[in-house]
Amino acid sequence: MKKQLLLLLLTLFSIPFIRAQSKLDKFVGPGRSIYCPPSDPNAPAVKSYVAPPLEYLLKQNRAAKVTADKSQFIVTYNDFPADAKAAFQKAVDIWQSILISDVPVRITANWQSLGTSVLGSASTTGAYRDFPGATKAQTWYAVALAEKMAHTNLNGNNPDIVAQFNGDFAWYYGTDGVVPANKYDLISVVLHEIGHGLGFFGSLREASSDATLGVITDGGIPYIYDVFAESQSGQRLLNSSVFKNPSVELHQQVVGGQLYMNSPSIIAVNDSLRARLYAPNPYDQGSSYSHWDEVTYRTGTVNALMSPQFARAEAIHNPGPIMLGFFNDMGWIGNTISHKRLKDTEDLVNPLSFAVKVFGDNGYDSTSVKLIYSYGDITKDKTEVLMTKSGTTGTYNFTLPNKGSDQTLSYYFTAIDSKKKTFTTPAEASGNIANINFYKVKIAADTVKPVIDFVNNISLVKPSDTQVTLPSLTVADNIDIDTVYVEYLIDGKAQTAFGLTRGQSSDLLSGGIAYPFTGKFAFASGLFKGGEKIQYRIVVKDKTKAKNTTYSPSTGYYEFSVQKILAAVNSYITTFESVATDDFYTKGFSVTQPSGFTSKGMHSDHPYKDGTEFPFTASDPSDTYSNFTFNLQKPIILRGDTAKIYFDEIALVEPGDKGVSFASNGVPNRNFYDYVIVEGSKDGGNTWKWFQDGWDAASNSAWLAAWNSSSDANGNSLAAGTQSLFKPREIDMLKSGDFKAGDQVLIRFRLLADVGAHGWGWAVDNLNIQGPNPNPPKVVVLGTEFDETQLFTVSPNPSNTGQFLLKATFEKPATKLRLSVANMLGQEISQASFEKVGTEFSQIIDLSSASSGTYILRMMVDDKLYVKKLISHR
Repeated sequence: MKKQLLLLLLTLFSIPFIRAQSKLDKFVGPGRSIYCPPSDPNAPAVKSYVAPPLEYLLKQNRAAKVTADKSQFIVTYNDFPADAKAAFQKAVDIWQSILISDVPVRITANWQSLGTSVLGSASTTGAYRDFPGATKAQTWYAVALAEKMAHTNLNGNNPDIVAQFNGDFAWYYGTDGVVPANKYDLISVVLHEIGHGLGFFGSLREASSDATLGVITDGGIPYIYDVFAESQSGQRLLNSSVFKNPSVELHQQVVGGQLYMNSPSIIAVNDSLRARLYAPNPYDQGSSYSHWDEVTYRTGTVNALMSPQFARAEAIHNPGPIMLGFFNDMGWIGNTISHKRLKDTEDLVNPLSFAVKVFGDNGYDSTSVKLIYSYGDITKDKTEVLMTKSGTTGTYNFTLPNKGSDQTLSYYFTAIDSKKKTFTTPAEASGNIANINFYKVKIAADTVKPVIDFVNNISLVKPSDTQVTLPSLTVADNIDIDTVYVEYLIDGKAQTAFGLTRGQSSDLLSGGIAYPFTGKFAFASGLFKGGEKIQYRIVVKDKTKAKNTTYSPSTGYYEFSVQKILAAVNSYITTFESVATDDFYTKGFSVTQPSGFTSKGMHSDHPYKDGTEFPFTASDPSDTYSNFTFNLQKPIILRGDTAKIYFDEIALVEPGDKGVSFASNGVPNRNFYDYVIVEGSKDGGNTWKWFQDGWDAASNSAWLAAWNSSSDANGNSLAAGTQSLFKPREIDMLKSGDFKAGDQVLIRFRLLADVGAHGWGWAVDNLNIQGPNPNPPKVVVLGTEFDETQLFTVSPNPSNTGQFLLKATFEKPATKLRLSVANMLGQEISQASFEKVGTEFSQIIDLSSASSGTYILRMMVDDKLYVKKLISHR
């Protein structure tokens, strides 16, 4: 994620029919997350209070008889303190009293650690453009606003807004606005963050790593917010003849301190003045351009809610007239024509039926609703017909006879509002872009193939698994879907295909239809021994005469493997120069020697890929991650004394937010972002426990400097790993308490990547699990010589019986003493511990049952380690 300051990338992925068969008219994924920092904590607190808007106050006054909210907000709380919910609800009640929508606004509210510089943050979970009801063509609208304008639930039961609030700050949960001097008002911050999620954010930002260019939008399409932004001289930022995109000129605007919002309602409520935006130098990621100016709209004034910072003791319970006026012009108040567009058809007989519903916040002429259509070029040759009103619900219909031959029909709708202005669906009809400025339907034999939206996230299954669930799958077509099934092979041998179960359909904004499908692989018990490879592909046929067919993947097969667990070992040591094929299972890793490296190692993909496979939470299916792993398939029998993993590594993976710890309450923090970690499993891979907390590029200053040395316009690090960046790491497998001596433990190395920024990745070399310490502490060699603290003898050495007599005299009494003997592979063959040893110690070391050879004697006396070679000749 564009993450150092919670600036999230526009992740553009959509229901695939939209992506493949028309221009992208929606994206699902976190939009630009705008964060709210505290003001200077050293500044004195100044108490202030701005009361809620009149609509809310009237609702509280029973004598006023105002009982109905104008909209409904549905909140899902995650880890929220009970006493914080009342404050959150008051903020919701304020928005419900002033915001008009007949579609519920769904919010997921998370209570979590966000570091030391963020009170809260929020983002829309998606955006739509060119939907029926939009007022500007080729313009993104946050999902909650798009649903209001379309008068349609576009997002199902998924959240429209995801907001985070920092549990590390001292919050005031009261609802009276009387905030103590040492606390922050939760109602104010919630109101603020909901405002961002409802659409108060734009896309102007720095575009290059050297911060010389500014750019509007990711992907070339602006938000409705951007439409109203202009320079000090009154030039719209979207005017490409003045501001090329990207350009130095746009960068000067974003850091120049003289940006403004200009809309009719802002001018009307602001003494004919434009609203000034926050545009500091240097650019402030996650805050610049998407707030009112902090100085102009200072603490305690009625329009201060959407300024970037909040102070202690500051309470603002009102969005302010400028904000509300701007929202009206963005589309929260307006007239729209809703229409379920026609799908392509092969039917040359039956007539075409058109239906619309007109919504008029500002009123409209009920006799003015028209259908405009053409079988040719609608921009030059068109027919206009009045539609017939049906009842009193604002519904209008028209039936057009079928010509009985192959045709392509273009059409749109118009109506006139109470101010004699024409409004249309699609927006800005009729321009010259099909499926944007007018709808297009094909009446002919269909040759368009269905489209599949699918990500394979199956990588490794156990030999005992008899059912494996297919990942989430959506298929779409411009007409309809007939059949969907899976073909698969086991070790290259074809198996019987199986069909999938169809879910509830959904109509696509671009005219087609989509379905979710589910299914499972079913394997006979005992079929797998370990190491088998399963290959599969998804086959989709549409419901047309030609049965147009699509495969996913388009060529070849997806793959997953059956786990192969080898015999347990006491240790595992490799430099990766020569590794047995079965030793490791890898996903996103390989044994390779990149250019500039002096030897082979285990390397992730360079760069590693962004995460796409699994959602972090069910409430936000677009916020996804992937796990890339290499698993040692030989269980390690843990030792009681030196259960250590040693390796050299480079970890150029995205650092998390400053001050955020890896985990809270045993769960990784979402704001830690990408990380690498080493884990163990003592139940055959069913569950994994980490040996120590995960880490990222920030865990080493050289890595962090490299990560930050070069980046692209999307915030991805362009730095490459080099041999000099290798650093040693030591992991104690017993330290976490999840494992003990004698456990047989599978070990895996894992890189987690989320949906946003990525970099070079992870490299591991010189892996040493329970072998001799490659960097042993300084030791004193045992012998017959005397130094100032001790006298030792080990005799005979060499020994032809395998027995040795150890004698030691200590200058100071020894409290604890531990003896161990290991062979030259580092495998411990005997050990013993002694307490309250005193100043004299003797012990027979018996290796008579061991084979002849050289052994290592280790003696730990309190905090000192002594080592001696023992040579046995029998």
